[in-house]
Amino acid sequence: MSTTTMLTRLVLAALLGSLIGLEREFHGRPAGLRTHMLVCLGAAMITVSGMGIAGAFEAAGSEVGRIVAGVVTGIGFLGAGAIVRTSDFVRGLTTAACIWFVAALGVVTGLGEYELAFMGTGIALMIVAVLPVFEDRLADLKYRDVLVTGENREPEILLEHCMTVFKEYEVTVHDMDMEIDREKGSIAFLFRLRLRRLEDKLELLNRISGVDGVTGVQWKRAPGKL
Repeated sequence: MSTTTMLTRLVLAALLGSLIGLEREFHGRPAGLRTHMLVCLGAAMITVSGMGIAGAFEAAGSEVGRIVAGVVTGIGFLGAGAIVRTSDFVRGLTTAACIWFVAALGVVTGLGEYELAFMGTGIALMIVAVLPVFEDRLADLKYRDVLVTGENREPEILLEHCMTVFKEYEVTVHDMDMEIDREKGSIAFLFRLRLRRLEDKLELLNRISGVDGVTGVQWKRAPGKL
Protein backbone atom coordinates (compact mmCIF):
# COMPACT_ATOMS: atom_id res chain seq x y z
CA MET A 1 0.00 0.00 0.00
CA SER A 2 1.41 3.38 -0.99
CA THR A 3 1.95 6.28 1.40
CA THR A 4 -0.65 8.35 -0.45
CA THR A 5 -3.27 5.62 -0.04
CA MET A 6 -2.55 5.25 3.66
CA LEU A 7 -2.69 9.01 4.21
CA THR A 8 -5.96 9.27 2.28
CA ARG A 9 -7.59 6.57 4.39
CA LEU A 10 -6.39 8.04 7.68
CA VAL A 11 -7.45 11.59 6.84
CA LEU A 12 -10.82 10.42 5.58
CA ALA A 13 -11.36 8.39 8.76
CA ALA A 14 -10.60 11.44 10.91
CA LEU A 15 -12.93 13.63 8.85
CA LEU A 16 -15.83 11.18 8.91
CA GLY A 17 -15.35 10.62 12.63
CA SER A 18 -15.42 14.39 13.15
CA LEU A 19 -18.91 14.61 11.67
CA ILE A 20 -20.29 12.33 14.38
CA GLY A 21 -18.12 14.03 16.99
CA LEU A 22 -19.45 17.47 16.09
CA GLU A 23 -23.00 16.34 16.73
CA ARG A 24 -22.01 14.97 20.17
CA GLU A 25 -20.00 18.13 20.90
CA PHE A 26 -22.99 20.27 19.99
CA HIS A 27 -25.09 18.45 22.60
CA GLY A 28 -22.41 18.91 25.26
CA ARG A 29 -21.44 15.25 25.66
CA PRO A 30 -18.13 14.34 27.35
CA ALA A 31 -17.02 12.31 24.33
CA GLY A 32 -17.07 14.97 21.65
CA LEU A 33 -15.18 16.00 18.54
CA ARG A 34 -11.63 14.98 19.45
CA THR A 35 -12.64 11.69 21.04
CA HIS A 36 -14.59 10.53 18.00
CA MET A 37 -11.88 11.66 15.60
CA LEU A 38 -9.17 9.82 17.54
CA VAL A 39 -11.23 6.63 17.86
CA CYS A 40 -11.99 6.58 14.14
CA LEU A 41 -8.42 7.43 13.22
CA GLY A 42 -7.01 4.84 15.59
CA ALA A 43 -9.27 2.10 14.25
CA ALA A 44 -8.22 3.00 10.70
CA MET A 45 -4.53 2.92 11.65
CA ILE A 46 -4.89 -0.50 13.26
CA THR A 47 -6.73 -1.82 10.20
CA VAL A 48 -4.22 -0.39 7.71
CA SER A 49 -1.28 -1.72 9.69
CA GLY A 50 -3.02 -5.08 10.01
CA MET A 51 -3.46 -5.27 6.27
CA GLY A 52 0.25 -4.60 5.85
CA ILE A 53 1.15 -7.32 8.33
CA ALA A 54 -1.32 -9.75 6.76
CA GLY A 55 0.05 -9.01 3.30
CA ALA A 56 3.59 -9.66 4.43
CA PHE A 57 2.63 -13.08 5.75
CA GLU A 58 0.08 -13.88 3.02
CA ALA A 59 -2.71 -14.38 5.52
CA ALA A 60 -4.90 -11.37 4.84
CA GLY A 61 -8.34 -12.81 5.57
CA SER A 62 -7.75 -14.36 8.98
CA GLU A 63 -5.35 -11.68 10.19
CA VAL A 64 -7.58 -8.73 9.34
CA GLY A 65 -10.55 -10.57 10.81
CA ARG A 66 -8.76 -10.93 14.14
CA ILE A 67 -7.77 -7.26 14.08
CA VAL A 68 -11.35 -6.13 13.45
CA ALA A 69 -12.59 -8.35 16.28
CA GLY A 70 -9.96 -6.86 18.58
CA VAL A 71 -11.00 -3.31 17.72
CA VAL A 72 -14.68 -4.04 18.34
CA THR A 73 -13.91 -5.71 21.68
CA GLY A 74 -11.45 -3.10 22.87
CA ILE A 75 -13.59 -0.10 22.02
CA GLY A 76 -16.33 -1.45 24.26
CA PHE A 77 -14.37 -0.37 27.34
CA LEU A 78 -14.20 3.23 26.10
CA GLY A 79 -17.89 3.23 25.26
CA ALA A 80 -18.80 1.85 28.70
CA GLY A 81 -17.00 4.79 30.28
CA ALA A 82 -19.43 7.19 28.60
CA ILE A 83 -22.48 5.58 30.24
CA VAL A 84 -23.60 7.15 33.52
CA ARG A 85 -26.46 5.91 35.69
CA THR A 86 -27.98 8.09 38.40
CA SER A 87 -31.06 6.94 40.26
CA ASP A 88 -33.36 5.60 37.51
CA PHE A 89 -31.83 7.71 34.73
CA VAL A 90 -29.26 6.35 32.29
CA ARG A 91 -27.22 8.78 30.19
CA GLY A 92 -24.54 8.26 27.59
CA LEU A 93 -25.93 5.27 25.70
CA THR A 94 -26.09 7.19 22.42
CA THR A 95 -22.56 8.52 22.90
CA ALA A 96 -21.30 5.01 23.65
CA ALA A 97 -23.00 3.77 20.48
CA CYS A 98 -21.40 6.62 18.51
CA ILE A 99 -17.96 5.66 19.81
CA TRP A 100 -18.55 2.07 18.77
CA PHE A 101 -19.80 3.25 15.37
CA VAL A 102 -16.81 5.48 14.61
CA ALA A 103 -14.53 2.57 15.49
CA ALA A 104 -16.34 0.49 12.88
CA LEU A 105 -16.17 3.48 10.53
CA GLY A 106 -12.41 3.60 11.00
CA VAL A 107 -12.11 -0.09 10.19
CA VAL A 108 -14.19 0.29 7.03
CA THR A 109 -12.19 3.32 5.93
CA GLY A 110 -8.93 1.56 6.69
CA LEU A 111 -10.02 -1.28 4.42
CA GLY A 112 -10.61 1.25 1.62
CA GLU A 113 -14.37 0.75 1.48
CA TYR A 114 -15.06 4.43 0.88
CA GLU A 115 -18.57 4.05 -0.50
CA LEU A 116 -19.65 2.02 2.53
CA ALA A 117 -18.01 4.56 4.85
CA PHE A 118 -19.85 7.50 3.29
CA MET A 119 -23.19 5.70 3.32
CA GLY A 120 -22.74 4.63 6.94
CA THR A 121 -21.79 8.15 8.00
CA GLY A 122 -24.82 9.64 6.26
CA ILE A 123 -27.21 7.19 7.89
CA ALA A 124 -25.58 7.68 11.30
CA LEU A 125 -25.93 11.47 11.04
CA MET A 126 -29.61 11.07 10.22
CA ILE A 127 -30.05 8.85 13.29
CA VAL A 128 -28.35 11.18 15.78
CA ALA A 129 -29.46 14.51 14.28
CA VAL A 130 -32.89 13.94 12.71
CA LEU A 131 -34.55 11.18 14.76
CA PRO A 132 -34.44 13.13 18.07
CA VAL A 133 -36.97 15.53 16.54
CA PHE A 134 -39.46 12.68 16.26
CA GLU A 135 -38.47 11.20 19.64
CA ASP A 136 -39.38 14.48 21.34
CA ARG A 137 -42.92 14.07 20.06
CA LEU A 138 -43.14 10.58 21.54
CA ALA A 139 -42.31 10.98 25.22
CA ASP A 140 -40.98 8.09 27.29
CA LEU A 141 -43.47 5.89 29.10
CA LYS A 142 -43.33 6.68 32.82
CA TYR A 143 -44.81 5.08 35.90
CA ARG A 144 -45.75 7.23 38.89
CA ASP A 145 -47.62 6.69 42.16
CA VAL A 146 -50.19 9.14 43.49
CA LEU A 147 -51.29 8.63 47.09
CA VAL A 148 -54.67 10.23 47.82
CA THR A 149 -55.91 10.36 51.40
CA GLY A 150 -59.39 11.42 52.37
CA GLU A 151 -62.35 11.04 54.66
CA ASN A 152 -64.01 7.64 54.75
CA ARG A 153 -67.52 8.92 54.16
CA GLU A 154 -68.40 8.03 50.59
CA PRO A 155 -65.35 6.15 49.27
CA GLU A 156 -67.06 5.11 46.04
CA ILE A 157 -67.83 8.71 45.11
CA LEU A 158 -64.35 9.86 46.14
CA LEU A 159 -62.77 7.17 43.95
CA GLU A 160 -65.05 8.02 41.03
CA HIS A 161 -64.14 11.72 41.21
CA CYS A 162 -60.39 10.95 41.28
CA MET A 163 -60.71 8.62 38.29
CA THR A 164 -62.61 11.34 36.43
CA VAL A 165 -59.77 13.79 36.97
CA PHE A 166 -57.17 11.27 35.72
CA LYS A 167 -59.27 10.58 32.65
CA GLU A 168 -59.61 14.30 31.98
CA TYR A 169 -55.80 14.63 31.93
CA GLU A 170 -55.47 11.48 29.78
CA VAL A 171 -53.52 9.66 32.48
CA THR A 172 -53.93 5.87 32.57
CA VAL A 173 -54.47 4.24 35.97
CA HIS A 174 -52.39 1.06 35.71
CA ASP A 175 -53.40 -0.28 39.13
CA MET A 176 -55.00 0.89 42.36
CA ASP A 177 -54.67 -0.11 46.02
CA MET A 178 -56.89 1.00 48.88
CA GLU A 179 -56.45 1.17 52.65
CA ILE A 180 -59.14 2.05 55.21
CA ASP A 181 -58.44 3.26 58.75
CA ARG A 182 -61.69 2.94 60.68
CA GLU A 183 -60.29 4.42 63.89
CA LYS A 184 -59.34 7.69 62.17
CA GLY A 185 -62.21 7.51 59.74
CA SER A 186 -59.84 7.91 56.79
CA ILE A 187 -59.20 6.15 53.52
CA ALA A 188 -56.14 6.08 51.26
CA PHE A 189 -55.98 5.30 47.55
CA LEU A 190 -52.66 4.48 45.92
CA PHE A 191 -53.00 5.04 42.17
CA ARG A 192 -50.25 3.60 39.97
CA LEU A 193 -50.24 5.75 36.88
CA ARG A 194 -48.84 5.08 33.43
CA LEU A 195 -48.26 8.16 31.31
CA ARG A 196 -46.18 9.49 28.45
CA ARG A 197 -46.69 13.21 28.72
CA LEU A 198 -48.11 15.44 31.41
CA GLU A 199 -47.93 19.16 30.71
CA ASP A 200 -48.80 20.38 34.20
CA LYS A 201 -48.31 17.95 37.07
CA LEU A 202 -49.05 20.64 39.67
CA GLU A 203 -52.39 21.45 38.05
CA LEU A 204 -53.38 17.77 38.13
CA LEU A 205 -52.51 17.46 41.82
CA ASN A 206 -54.40 20.66 42.63
CA ARG A 207 -57.46 19.30 40.85
CA ILE A 208 -57.33 16.08 42.85
CA SER A 209 -56.73 17.90 46.13
CA GLY A 210 -59.79 20.01 45.35
CA VAL A 211 -62.04 16.95 45.17
CA ASP A 212 -64.58 16.97 48.00
CA GLY A 213 -63.37 14.71 50.81
CA VAL A 214 -59.68 14.65 49.82
CA THR A 215 -57.33 15.66 52.66
CA GLY A 216 -53.93 15.01 51.07
CA VAL A 217 -52.20 14.18 47.79
CA GLN A 218 -48.65 12.88 47.32
CA TRP A 219 -46.82 12.30 44.00
CA LYS A 220 -43.82 9.94 43.85
CA ARG A 221 -41.92 7.64 41.53
CA ALA A 222 -43.25 4.12 41.23
CA PRO A 223 -40.71 1.68 42.72
CA GLY A 224 -39.26 -0.86 40.31
CA LYS A 225 -40.33 1.10 37.25
CA LEU A 226 -38.04 2.94 34.83
